[in-house]
Amino acid sequence: MPCAEHTSQRCELRVAADLLATLDERLIEHLAVDASRTFVLYREAILDLTVRDGDLSAARVFTVDVQGFAARVTDPNPTAVLSDFCHDIEAAIDTVRG
Repeated sequence: MPCAEHTSQRCELRVAADLLATLDERLIEHLAVDASRTFVLYREAILDLTVRDGDLSAARVFTVDVQGFAARVTDPNPTAVLSDFCHDIEAAIDTVRG
């Protein structure tokens, strides 16, 4: 089910991190498109994660766009999903680092 409006969020990490490894560690399914882009399945949502400067193996800043939700999601909240996703990734990076 596509989102009614285009929703995206810019996420910034304190240090560069391997996002694919982080997704794997968190058991979050993803499909790499190329060195700077991957699709992510997160809480019934399809996310498009893109690193603008650099690549997925050493990213510090990235953008996440909601592409849609599973058909069974009747009241999607793209803003909350993006916020939760960025916080989860930041927490995972901080835990590894800390």
